[in-house]
This record gives sequence, structure tokens and C-alpha cells, in this order.
Amino acid sequence: MLVNIASWLVWTLPLASSVLVPLAARVSSRVRDAFVIVVSVFTAVLAFMLVPAVYSRTSSAVVSSIPWFSSVEAGVYLDPLSVLFATLVAFFGVVIAVYSMGYMAGEKGLTRYYFFLLLFIGSMIGLVVSDNFLQLFIFWEMVGLCSYSLISFWYHRPESVRAGVKVFLMTRIGDACLLGAIGLLYSSLGTFSFRFIIQNIGHVPASTLVAVAFLGLGGAIAKSAQLPLHTWLYSAMEAPTSVSALLHAATMVKAGVYLIARFMILLGPLAATIPLWLPSVAWVGVLTAFVGATLALYTNDIKGVLAYSTISQLGFMMAALGTAEASSALGWFASLFHMVSHAFFEGLGFLLAGGIIHALGTRDMRLMGGLRKAMPYTYGLSVLMVLTTSGLPPFAAFFSKGLILTSTIESGNLLQTLLLYATTALTFAYSLRFLMLVFHGEPSEHARKLHLHEAPWVMLAPAFVLGLLCVAWGFTEPMLAFFLKTEASVNLTSAFTSSETIIFFALLVPVGLSIYLTYYKKSGSMMQLLNRLNPLSTVLKHGYFFDDVYEGIVSRSVQAFSEGVKLFEGAIFSRLPQIVADIVIVVAVSVQQHLDVYADGLLTLFARRSLQSAEKMHKVPSESVQHYLSAAIIGFILIVILIVISVGV
Repeated sequence: MLVNIASWLVWTLPLASSVLVPLAARVSSRVRDAFVIVVSVFTAVLAFMLVPAVYSRTSSAVVSSIPWFSSVEAGVYLDPLSVLFATLVAFFGVVIAVYSMGYMAGEKGLTRYYFFLLLFIGSMIGLVVSDNFLQLFIFWEMVGLCSYSLISFWYHRPESVRAGVKVFLMTRIGDACLLGAIGLLYSSLGTFSFRFIIQNIGHVPASTLVAVAFLGLGGAIAKSAQLPLHTWLYSAMEAPTSVSALLHAATMVKAGVYLIARFMILLGPLAATIPLWLPSVAWVGVLTAFVGATLALYTNDIKGVLAYSTISQLGFMMAALGTAEASSALGWFASLFHMVSHAFFEGLGFLLAGGIIHALGTRDMRLMGGLRKAMPYTYGLSVLMVLTTSGLPPFAAFFSKGLILTSTIESGNLLQTLLLYATTALTFAYSLRFLMLVFHGEPSEHARKLHLHEAPWVMLAPAFVLGLLCVAWGFTEPMLAFFLKTEASVNLTSAFTSSETIIFFALLVPVGLSIYLTYYKKSGSMMQLLNRLNPLSTVLKHGYFFDDVYEGIVSRSVQAFSEGVKLFEGAIFSRLPQIVADIVIVVAVSVQQHLDVYADGLLTLFARRSLQSAEKMHKVPSESVQHYLSAAIIGFILIVILIVISVGV
């Protein structure tokens, strides 16, 4: 009973509370801030209350539903996947709510900010615990609305507004794909319910199942910033850094990973039989991981490094899912394990970047340097973040990324394995480059002009919590494997001695040395190579030309079509009133002419008949007229007498 109540309150509480934020703000800003903290803490408590309900459960999910409309029910679906995501979202809700008290202090529009923050937390939890596709899609759209609104929070900045619109439009492509998949499933089964779909998925025609699976993949690609719809995530960095940490590193951007993982549960054994679907998921992930890592190595934007890192790490998760033929396989578990690891170390990276931007007023790493003395706590946590991101032991990503590499090797695809190993080396390279540019070397001219200081404790405290989790999370691997009901063998000690680890370390040595020589020792030959114009630099500078294609071809095609419609409208619709008026005039003249002819003929006929009748009356003798009148009067008197007699009777 308590679990059922908690499963409903965990998402309805923040949703309902978001509406009350303006009322709390009317009292005072302190009351508003305290209200948001209390709601987010209660939401986290409710989310963690769901863990025992599914931890030791070996059978079906815990389901609670109520009538909604027609034959559709609204409900919650508690299984290890939904509870894992719900606890992660609720936990980060608390972290970001506390962090925002320092980072967003003094900003205008904070009531709007906290309204959308609570609305997002409720919507995201509602998305992952929904027990049917209709409810999931509604929350999917609400999450997108919150993302657009928070990215455009600084609406007085044109770049923020453009970024919000770009994100909104690009993610709508995925929304359309997901809606198509839901529509096809409903047309085949007549229901949105997960339970019914799991029981009857075998009745769906094979061709329909293929379309549903690939449309679902389209939805995941857009939402989780995978190739080729990955460019929106870098643009989303125009949002406040607290928003970037919550939505675009830890939670919302993982919705596509959740969707593919959920599809694998719904499809069951049929997932492995859909032609090219799992290989497509894997290749999308592998290519996205590699492309994201190369872009992170090139950009000078501190938040850009974290954005491209997120894109790359999401690619690792998708690649692992593509190797799993069932929800109990190693790849499925490795993806979700790394999903949480990434939330911790990338969330930590964004929180630290927020403190650095807060102190220097810029996102350009070339204007930083030498910050380790002025910001020692931030530097120490950044070292921890870099070690975790790079997958070094004994930190969280060492275990989760190692499982992803193992699952890829076991799938037998050599090219995918080589690309992922190359990506791990690039990850170490861009992480080390970030550390060198920001904290080592001499302070830049811009940094010398400022009175640099450490971030306030209200911002550092959440970062320390995430730092501790970066250390501890990897050791929870066996417990998480039991929680997610994976059938794969998971062993902590084997991670340190596996062949994958040896290859990994062999790659890190030359990569680390090259970054050290380039950005710390400022080696002349390395700097000359770095600054030399070459095709690779041009490609990376333009982000593989994806945005150039979208803006140069797609955007111009849409604009040309719009201009054509405008010209058509100008040529046709602007003259339409005149055309209609001319037609009305022609019809009116025609009607007038015909009516005149008919009216003249009718009057002539009436006149002729009147003359003929008059002539006949003129010929009747006068005595006859008197007789006629007398007969009429006598007849009238007789009728009156008969009426009187009848009434009397």
C-alpha cells in the first residue's frame, strides 16, 4: 500500500508543487527557495522508497493503474529499469536544486526557473514510471517543453533563444518517429499498455514490428543526441550550467537510452530477430562515441568539451545496447551501469565548470590557465572527474566502460571494438587537455585582471557528493547486477586483470604523453603540428559539417519552399477577392437580365387575362348580376341558420 502511494506521489508531488512556486515567491524569495528544496528532497525520499519493492522481486513488475478515459488507464510501472531512472532523476533534482541556490543567486526570473525545474523533475519521473505509451509520450513532450524553456531562460540573449528553437525543432524529429511507432503498435494491438504489449507482441506482423523498432530508434537518436541529430546538445549549452548538469548530462538526455532499453523488454526474444535493428543501434552508438570524442578534443569551450563528452558517452551506452539480444544480457546491464556512472562524473564536470565560469565570466579555456592555486577544491575535484571520465581504476567508469568493451568484443565485431578503443584513448586525451588548459600553466591575461576565488560552498557541497559517488559507484556493480536481474557474470576483481584493461592502459601511455608535451611543455613541434592548417582541423572546426548541411541545405530548402508558398499565395490568394467579386457581378447581371425577361412576360400575361375577364364581365346583363348577388346573400343566411341549429342541438 505504501509503495503504491509513493509510486504516484513521486511524480505528482513535483508536478503539483511547480504550480505553487509563484505562490511561494509571493511570500518571499527565501520561502520559494526553501519550498523547492523541501519538495525535491521529499521527491528523492519517495523515489528511494521504491527500491525495496523491486530489489528482491523476481516476477513481473509492480503495476498500479486508475481509469483515465475510454478504455485507457493511467498508471505506474515499477520494474528495475523504471526505478533506477526514477531514483537517478530525483537524486539529481536535489543536487541541482541546492547548487542553483548559489549559481543562480541574483538572477532575474528565478520563479520561472524553479517552476520549470520542478515541472521537469515530475515530468521526467512520470516518463520513466509510465505503464503505457500514451502516458509516456505526454511526459516525453513535457520534458521537451521544459528543456526548451530552460535553455531559453536568458531570453534577452539572442543566442539562447536560437539555441532553444534549434533544440525544440531537432528533437521534434524524434518525437514524430516515436509517435509513429506508438501509432503502429496501437493499430496492431489496440492498446498502449506495456503489460498487454509484452503478452501479445508475437501477434504483431513482422513488417510492422520492424517499422516500430526503427521508428523507436529514431526517437532515441534525437532525444539522446546521437548521430546525425547530435548537434543540438552543443547548442543547448546556452542554458544555465545548472540546467546543463541536470537535463543535458544526467537525466533528460538519457531518455533515448531508456527508450531503447524499454523496447528491448517489450520486444523480448523478438528483439534479436528484427533484421539489422540491433546492429543499427550498435553502429549509431559507436560512430557517435567516436565523433563526439574527436569534437571534444578540438573545442575551446569548457562547456563544449562536456557537451561533446556527453554525446560520446551516450554513444558508449547505445553501443552496449546494440550488443544485447535480451534485457538480461551483459550489454544491456553495461549500458545502464555506465548511464549512472556518466551521470555522476559528467554532472560533476558541469558543476565544476559552473564555478569556473562564475569566477572568470567566460567559457573559453584559452582565457583560463593556472587556476589550481586560486581554486584548489575545484582543481582537486576536476582531477577526480578527469580520472573517472578517462576510465581509470578504481573509479566508476573503469568498471562500466570495461563491461561495454567486453560486450562489444563478445559480439564479434572487430571494427566496432577498434573504434571504441580509439574513443577511450581520445576520451583520456580531451580530459587531460581540459585539465591542462584550465588549471595548469600560467594564468592568461584575462585571468590576471580578475580577483579569482573559490566557488561558494553551496556550489561545492553538491560537487563533493558527486565526487564521492565517482569513487564508490563502481564497487556497487554486483548489487546493481542483481537489482537489474542480469544473467551475465559480473566480477569486480576480473576487471583489473582482463585483457581489455591491459590494452586500455597500453593506449593511454602515448596519448597522455602527447597531450603532456602539447599543452604542458608546449613542445615546439607539437604546437606547430597543432596550429597547422590541415583538412582534419577544418573538418573538426566545422563539426563534420553537420550544421552546415542542416543550415545550408535543409534550412535553405525549407526557406525556398516557404518563399514559393508565399509567391503562390501572393499570386492567387491576393487576387482571390477580386476574382470572387467579378464572378458575383457576372452572375448578378445574368440573373438580372433573365428576371427582367420573365417579369415582363408575367406582367403582360396578367394584363391580357385581366382585359379578357373585364370584357366578359362587360357582356353579362345587369339583371344577371343582381340575381347573382341575391343568391349569394340567401346562401349565406342559410349557412348561418344551420350553424345556429347545430350549436343549439
